[in-house]
Amino acid sequence: MPRTLRFIVHFGLLLSTGCASIADFLSTPSAVPLASPASTSVTSSTSSPAGPSATSAPQIGTPANVTPTGTDSPTSEARVLRIWLPPEFDPNSGTPPSNILKQRLNDFEAQHPGLQLEIRIKADEGESGLVNSLSVTSMAAPAVLPDLIALSRPALETAALKGLLHPLDGLSTTLDDLNWYDYARQLGRIQNTGYGLPFAGDALVLVYRSEVERINSWNDVLASENPLVFAVGDPKALVGLALYVSSGGELLDAQGQPTLDQDILTRVLTSFADGTLAGVFSPSLDNLVSNEQVLQAYLGERANMAIIWASDYRAPEGQFTLPLPGLDETSASFATGWVWALAGSNSENQQLAVELADYLVADDFLGTWISATGYLPTRPDSLAAGEATINAIVESVQPIPSNEVLSVLGPLMQDALIRVLNGEKPEVVAENVIEVLKQ
Repeated sequence: MPRTLRFIVHFGLLLSTGCASIADFLSTPSAVPLASPASTSVTSSTSSPAGPSATSAPQIGTPANVTPTGTDSPTSEARVLRIWLPPEFDPNSGTPPSNILKQRLNDFEAQHPGLQLEIRIKADEGESGLVNSLSVTSMAAPAVLPDLIALSRPALETAALKGLLHPLDGLSTTLDDLNWYDYARQLGRIQNTGYGLPFAGDALVLVYRSEVERINSWNDVLASENPLVFAVGDPKALVGLALYVSSGGELLDAQGQPTLDQDILTRVLTSFADGTLAGVFSPSLDNLVSNEQVLQAYLGERANMAIIWASDYRAPEGQFTLPLPGLDETSASFATGWVWALAGSNSENQQLAVELADYLVADDFLGTWISATGYLPTRPDSLAAGEATINAIVESVQPIPSNEVLSVLGPLMQDALIRVLNGEKPEVVAENVIEVLKQ
């Protein structure tokens, strides 16, 4: 075969192989069609394993066999509205909250003839997580970006600052309603711009057993002389930073850079040193990295008090829950949550996506769904009467610090707490932390 002809044949084979690989990547099935209430089975598939440990590439394609929500047959004229959700909000998981959400989505679809809601389930974090999938999809296949996506507050911040989301300002005035808890309204804003409608909240709380005398302040915690567990090993160090803020500490300086005040930091660290001497804290706490480990320690009766996320545990009778007390008789609770945000490239679908988001934060639905999930309400009118503890929590919390603040100050606070719990002097540790921060 002549050299020129062989070159042409080889080049053609390489080109066809490359195109096939890209096509395979973009067409990997990951959509989850909703089933109608009358359906007897639901086919469900997701992106690669959920959670921070997921390592496979994001799946972003549109499968060839997607079927519409409900019982109608697919038609070429169906209008598709794409929704991305993390596994905990999968409407096909069969749990009571998921069934409530599924019914709500089915109702919305029924109110819009010809509309098909295409649901995709993606991991919270990791390479196959929601934000990374948004980033990859926006470059490789923007036509299949989600019109509506559920993001945690940290993920919302990351996606918004990367330019992966559309602001709600100008498309919706819902976030300006009076019917929001203050913490929730702040969760939906990034740099004073509305990017999402909060639908589920969460907060750091203190839980304790009846063996402990009534707790009303951080001093009561220290005076109880009962063991307390919290995630000392978490590099975000939210408990330490929360107590610092409750003492009047600022996390940003006049130039908007992460900062810590040495005197206030010393005071916070001294309270942990005092608690260690009283038997409230133990050096072994640094082995607790996650909320799950803290909860296991508490349920295993290694401690009578614990600082955990409200959504992970509902205290039964004989146990109590309250907002995390601060050093100055005020709450130190940080809050986070989940919001509905816009990411799609189809401008014609934007208003419909906003309409669906509004539909999913309406009080009549949100109150029922929140009660079934264990999350905290984001809107006062969705809170059931008589929920005094929940109301006390949501009225007192403030949003968690920004990702930048947590990435800079979190590890410093974590290291400081561990050093103090292991016997180092608070004032020496505080001075060292400030020196490191100034470098």
